[in-house]
Amino acid sequence: MVAPYLPDEVKHTFVNSAPIALDVFDHAASPSNAARWGKCATAPSSELTEEIDGAAKWLGVQPEEILLAALGRTFGRTRGEGAVTVDVRGGRQALSRPVSLLCAASWPMGPSEMLQGAHNALAAATGHPSGHAEVRLTVDPVADDDVAGVPALEVRVQRIDGLLHLDWIYDTARLDGYSVEEMAEQFPLALIEITSDAGAPL
Repeated sequence: MVAPYLPDEVKHTFVNSAPIALDVFDHAASPSNAARWGKCATAPSSELTEEIDGAAKWLGVQPEEILLAALGRTFGRTRGEGAVTVDVRGGRQALSRPVSLLCAASWPMGPSEMLQGAHNALAAATGHPSGHAEVRLTVDPVADDDVAGVPALEVRVQRIDGLLHLDWIYDTARLDGYSVEEMAEQFPLALIEITSDAGAPL
């Protein structure tokens, strides 16, 4: 597991010590509550598809790096700031790569810092699971009704007929529907911020 990227030149309490673990869930896990799955879908958008494809080519990164950075910004704005373990599946290497994702709402973690953090985390990931991640980012076509092995929250990004489709699959015992809707609404805004304003990772 790689530590999140933190800009050395920034002097701020948020980046001068190890970030706290962030709990993105509304309710604690309970053995007595069987998982019941909810789904929140983001309508496919040619604008988002063009943004991420264009930015990936221009910045020299993989789409999953941009998606991971946008997820960190989304959590920062909706769930708080800190670090959360995310299992990244699919993408260029088609592997399961658990990474420590830094979640920040704004300064000092600008779009470039968020993308650099995602880039570094994925580059250093071993592809070997280390512990249980309750959050997953899947960048692969998956069966629409496939919830086998799904953690408490999964963001599925699929390309169908040339357009990106985003589905938020979640355990309704852990997350309230309105919380997931808020994340789903913020994610495209975070994605546009990364694709529009981030510089290429070093």
